[in-house]
Order: sequence, then structure tokens, then C-alpha cells
Amino acid sequence: MLTARAASAVPLCTAPRPSLQPCNRLVTGLSHYWTADDVARRLPRTAARRLVAAAAAGAAPAVAAAASSEPAQPAQPSLLQRLGAFLATNYLPCGLLTAVVLGWCLPAAGTAAAAAGVGPAATIGIFFISGLLLQRGESMAALRSTVAVAYGLTTVLLITPLLALAIVRLPLQPPEVALGLAIFCCMPTTLSANVMLTTASGGNTAVALLLTIASNTLAVFTIPVMLSLVLGNAAGLTSFNPMELFRNLVTAVLLPLMAGAATQALLPGAQYWKRDHRKLLNYLSGACLCTVPWMQASKASAAGLPLSPAIVLSAAASAVGLHALLLAANLAVTRLVRFNADPAQQLAIRKAVVLASSMKTIPVAVAVITQLSSVLGPGVGFAVLPCVLAHLLQTMLASALVGRWNRREAAGLPPLD
Repeated sequence: MLTARAASAVPLCTAPRPSLQPCNRLVTGLSHYWTADDVARRLPRTAARRLVAAAAAGAAPAVAAAASSEPAQPAQPSLLQRLGAFLATNYLPCGLLTAVVLGWCLPAAGTAAAAAGVGPAATIGIFFISGLLLQRGESMAALRSTVAVAYGLTTVLLITPLLALAIVRLPLQPPEVALGLAIFCCMPTTLSANVMLTTASGGNTAVALLLTIASNTLAVFTIPVMLSLVLGNAAGLTSFNPMELFRNLVTAVLLPLMAGAATQALLPGAQYWKRDHRKLLNYLSGACLCTVPWMQASKASAAGLPLSPAIVLSAAASAVGLHALLLAANLAVTRLVRFNADPAQQLAIRKAVVLASSMKTIPVAVAVITQLSSVLGPGVGFAVLPCVLAHLLQTMLASALVGRWNRREAAGLPPLD
């Protein structure tokens, strides 16, 4: 009998003590809904009731305070922080505008830099960094989109340059303004803006990348031919030599671009270094780009050429009209072209093609205008002005268009209609 009792007592002695955690959860849960008085009324009059009521009474003030307290508001950024964020996002437009203004108002430093040969070195730096930043692997995936690539390259390199024949005859004063905008028409697509906007719109980034690489490479061969037609129709520019321009573009654009691409492909660790320092490389490329209009504006100002608000407004209005025309034409034509049987892919490719076919690059434009300095003379500064304005305004208009596409898509509407 004693053995049986001892055996039955063993589990009681060795069993773990019951956890109070379920009770604590019960008290906390009750405290959300019952006050201490509620608990006292609802539970039996026992010691347990008094303990639970006391716990609920102690927890109620903390729970009520937590329920009544508002969530902490994040600290508002200061004016200096907002300004820094704006400049970090829009460093290239701000830099280009600042470069033109500084060059025109304080021409001494810019003319000295031009005399020291900073311009050719800056141009080589721009395209070496561009080659270093190219994402070749993604662009090769777009080779299957043959219709999109054919349409984009034909539009960028052949059709839109033909608009230069009409633009060079615009009654803009001085005539170098119309000439600069005509040169801008003959350029390939942008090196980065159309890819970023395509990504932001949900478009096919691979197609945008391939059009960027292919058009900027082939433009070295097409620009001299197209400019020979354009400049042959411009008074006083019969001395233009397309073969000399071709050699200069190979030296200043194509070879640095290929050298940058070869560096990231052959140098061990270059891919990872580029990935970790991409923002720094973008800033450095932007700084090199800003030096060119800075020096050209400085030379124009030092030569005593007048720059009035009317000249700036006429150049800006012409640039807006050009980009609006390119956007409208590409939106209309791509509606009739079948890029892919899948509706989602058709829409994504169409976005990429419209953006790439409607935008022009400023680095190649300033490189070309720099090579034409001996032909244009001091008026080269006026030729740079519409290129800078066209670059800024096309980026603003295309960004607004992408925002409209995204809003329509979020509302369930056809984005490109």
C-alpha cells in the first residue's frame, strides 16, 4: 500500500511547475475589454478573483495610455536636407544650367580651360565612364525583339535626323540656335535617361538598353552623313568635312566607349567595383559633361556675343515643340506595330520604344559641336544653348508622360491611349 502511494506520488513531485504565462495572457486580454470593476462583478468572490481584479486594475492605466497615445510622427527633413535630396536627384540638369550661367557671366576661367585642352579630355572621360556603366548582359536579352530594335534604330538614326532639314530653316536668331537644334536632331538616344524612365514606367528595360548601346555605337557612322546633308543646306558652312568629323567621333566617342566596356569585361573585380561606385561614376560623368557647355558659353561670352531672354525663350519653345512632335509621332505609329504577341510584353516594349525613339543624347551633341568649333566660330556657344535646353526639357516632359502612364495604369485604364 505504501509502495503504491509512493509510486503515485512520484509524478506529483517531479512534474514541472505550471506556467503563469497563460494566466498573464488572460489578464492582459481581459484588461483590453474589462475594467477592474467589470472583473470584480463577473468573477466569483474568491481569492483568485481578487488577484485577477488587482492585476487588471494595474494593467488598465498602461493599456489605456497605449491606446490613447498617437503613433510617433517621423521627423520632417530640414530645408537643407530637402535641397540636398533635390540636387542629388537632379544633379545633371542643375549642373548644366549652372555651367551655362557661370560660363556666360564669368568667362575667364572657361576660356582658359578651353585653351588648356580640357574639352577633348572631358569628352573622352564621358564616354569611357559610359562604356564602364553599360549593362551588356541585360541588353543581349532584347535581341529577340527584332521588330522593336529595327523600328527604334530606324527612327533614331534615319527618320528623326531628317527633321533637321526643316529645323535648320527655322527663323531663329541668331542662326546658330537653329543649327544647334538641328544637330541635336541627328543624335542617338540618351545614354541613361530613357533607360531610367523605361524602368519607372514598367517598360522593357532590356529593349531600352539595347537601343541605347546600338544607336550610340552606330551614330558614329550615321552622324557625319546626316550632318553633311543638314550643314550643306546651312549658309556659310560649306567647309564642313564629314570624314574629319567621322575620325574625330571614332577617337572621342567610339574608342572610349569600347575601352570602358572592355575594362568592365576584362579587369578582375571591375563589375563589383562599378556596382558599388555607380553613383560616384554618374556624378563624375556629369561633371565632365558640364565642363563642355561651360567652356563653350565662356568662349561665346568672351567674344561679346549677346544673349537676350528672347533668344533663350525661342530656343526653349523650339526644343519643346521638337520633343512633343517626336512623342506624338512615335505614340501614333507604335500603336500600329506589333512588337510581341503577348499583350503585356507588347505594352512594355512599346513604352521602351516610344521613350528611346523620342529622346536625344547631349554628350554626343556637345562632342559634335566641339568638333565643329572651327566651322561655327564664336557662335558655337549659341549652338550649345538649344542642346542644353532640349536635354533638360525633354527629360521633364518625358517624366511627366511616364507619371501619366503610371496613373492611368493604376486606375485600370490603357496607359498609352
